[in-house]
Amino acid sequence: MKTFLFIAMCVSALAYLLINAKRPSRRHRSIDVILPAYNEEVCLEASISTLLANPYVNQVICVNDGSTDRTSEILEWCARKWPRLVAVNQENTGKGGALMHGLEYATAEQVFLTDADTFVPPDGDDLGYLLAEIEDGADAVGGIPSSNLSNAGLLPYIRATVKLPMIAIKRTFQQLTGGAPFIISGACGMFRTEVLRKTGFSDRTKVEDLDLTWTLVAQGYDVRHCNRCVVFPQECNSIVDEWKRWRRWIVGFAVCMRLHAPLLRTRFGLFSILPMFAVIVIGIAAYLWALSYAVPTHGLASPVKVFFPLAWVVVVAMIAAISALHHRNILLVALAPFAVLYVILSYAIWAVHGLKGLLTGREPARDKPTRYAYVVA
Repeated sequence: MKTFLFIAMCVSALAYLLINAKRPSRRHRSIDVILPAYNEEVCLEASISTLLANPYVNQVICVNDGSTDRTSEILEWCARKWPRLVAVNQENTGKGGALMHGLEYATAEQVFLTDADTFVPPDGDDLGYLLAEIEDGADAVGGIPSSNLSNAGLLPYIRATVKLPMIAIKRTFQQLTGGAPFIISGACGMFRTEVLRKTGFSDRTKVEDLDLTWTLVAQGYDVRHCNRCVVFPQECNSIVDEWKRWRRWIVGFAVCMRLHAPLLRTRFGLFSILPMFAVIVIGIAAYLWALSYAVPTHGLASPVKVFFPLAWVVVVAMIAAISALHHRNILLVALAPFAVLYVILSYAIWAVHGLKGLLTGREPARDKPTRYAYVVA
């Protein structure tokens, strides 16, 4: 049954892509980029450099959100080097506050929001495809945050095996059925400047991008997803960092379900939000049932039977083949079965922290993953 549903999602997503294919806009120098930065000394200069090299970018507005490392020093040096960089320093307010402060300096009709650890290809039309959606009437549009594998360890490679194709399939299907994608990622989103100024970001949650996306949908704005824009944020290199990051995402999701409870009864809630939660509930129940059956029957071999069934290995290998073509790395196909690690990780965090967040509305303090320098190809 799950295989049939997955195939149906893939076919629907492909048909939607073919029907709604657009050419990229050619309006160069028409986008302002807002780049919040907190303790980003390792990768800030490279990110600013590639953004300024992008033909669609008018200016980069980088907001140093009270960093305690050399971010401020590096930002000031970059501002002297590049006239189209607007350097803003402020006391620490959180990412939402930094983005809203940066928005005060925007002069373009649309702004692109991304993160300081994210590589945005300077020589493609990725931003042009987002801009084409804005020109077609969208108020906000998100792309795909893939994985930056430059200087990355083993975990980012495992994460990259299925990340890009699964985001493309899920968010396209959500657009088709729910009217809008589940989220516009903070690493890759374009907004009409006037719309963002009206709605604004909030730091009431640790997932300001999810909170904003649902707010825009609730207020009737046209929110879309675009598969032709792909950016490359860094992934975590340790299980500890991954636990902290996924805990923020999962508990933030749970808290947003409380904050946006009326939205759950709408088309968007029924087809974009609740299915994401249902998959977790059903998945946890299925694993517990399978383990209870397999352990008495297969003993020590039961985890292999439960977590690496043949159907799983075949399906994820096929999905990973797409990622392997995208990243030009065949190793991703071999690593694909180990993507179950992230399934187990998410289920465990939901059990330990997510349900508590759903019941209490409280989130843990925001933890920052360790950054690493990357090489721009």
